[in-house]
Amino acid sequence: MSTNMGIRNLAEAIILQSIEDLWDLNHKSHCLTFFNGEGFNICAGIAGIKLSDRMKLLRLIVGSTGNPVEPLNRVRGDGNEYSIGGR
Repeated sequence: MSTNMGIRNLAEAIILQSIEDLWDLNHKSHCLTFFNGEGFNICAGIAGIKLSDRMKLLRLIVGSTGNPVEPLNRVRGDGNEYSIGGR
């Protein structure tokens, strides 16, 4: 396995584990922080997840966790960053 493929797999695993941990009350706030910050965008970029797919995933997470839905419109810099919080 190439190094790039290993890094991509790791980024995907981080995202998937964070999604799973959203239903663990001991980890939920940390996971929401991850999805609301640069960590998710970094991992999603490494994993090759398109911006439109990132937004779909974040909407799915917001809808399924019961958290208030806020605009998925946080854009910084080059416009390639989105998050749950709209901050």
